[in-house]
Amino acid sequence: MKAIQFSKTGGPEVLEYVDLPNPMAGPGEVLVKAQSFGVGKPDVLLRSGVYKWMPELPAVIGNEMSGHVVGVGAGVSHLALGQTVLVFGTGGGRHAEVNSVPADIVTVLPDGVDLDAAVCIPNYAIAWCLLREACSGVNVQSVYVNGAAGGVGSAVIDLCRSEGIKVIAGASSDVKCSFSRDLGAEHTINYGSVTVADRVMEITDGRGVDLVLDQLVGPDFSDNLRMLAPFGMILSFNALAGLPEKELFAEMRAHLGKSPAVRCFSWHSYDANPEARGRVLEEVISRFAAGELTPRVHAKMPLSEARKAHEILDSRNFCGKIVLKPDA
Repeated sequence: MKAIQFSKTGGPEVLEYVDLPNPMAGPGEVLVKAQSFGVGKPDVLLRSGVYKWMPELPAVIGNEMSGHVVGVGAGVSHLALGQTVLVFGTGGGRHAEVNSVPADIVTVLPDGVDLDAAVCIPNYAIAWCLLREACSGVNVQSVYVNGAAGGVGSAVIDLCRSEGIKVIAGASSDVKCSFSRDLGAEHTINYGSVTVADRVMEITDGRGVDLVLDQLVGPDFSDNLRMLAPFGMILSFNALAGLPEKELFAEMRAHLGKSPAVRCFSWHSYDANPEARGRVLEEVISRFAAGELTPRVHAKMPLSEARKAHEILDSRNFCGKIVLKPDA
């Protein structure tokens, strides 16, 4: 079978399109023949060697795939041959034509869910958690999200549109701002040209937003506190621009009149709670099946062009999701 493997960490050049032996389904596993693969920032973190859950190298990269069950290992009773499934796990291993995977990271997809769109479901699961799970106690009526044109950011906008939540989308170019408006953002901010907090406060007539979703963080992270509404929350779900320079608690105390909250979120919070993880995925999948969501795919490319896909990711010159397909 063909797969994308890396033996050392680095740029897209470390990815190799290789032949590997076909796997077998061991106890507690199923064998899945791939239909589509999702590519995203976690794959870049894996490739770069900075992911907190790194596999031993050499390893197959990738966390997301959709396909059909072609083998069932001993002890697996809830999955059957021929079922259409999503495989969503962390730590790599998914970007191969055939996968032997633990049954507990396999989710059955209902009829009518497009398998190319299905690899966007993990982004929507993260977005759902940010909007409905991790911000517990916040009455979310308005959201600011940065990196809004990427996989998770666009999923946040789409879910907010379906849930009636107002979105201010932050992006790094006018093209990405236009993409975000088309997807459903009420306002957009090109954060390369204006001060975000000032613009958010202007848009909201001085109130601020209930929830700030930040995947960048960076030196000026604490500036987000200024654009929170009373009892608002900042949720960090990555730190692509590094860590803050200012002491965070001191900055929170400086905005005490808003009673601000700050939380970090990781999908790994569900590692010890597969029932909750499954519930989140089912929430999102039901909306996919009902046609309520409109995932945007930037490009579909053959698996053999994984390096090119990662070059696009590194360039940040994309809107939506990049999908790989097994070569014909």
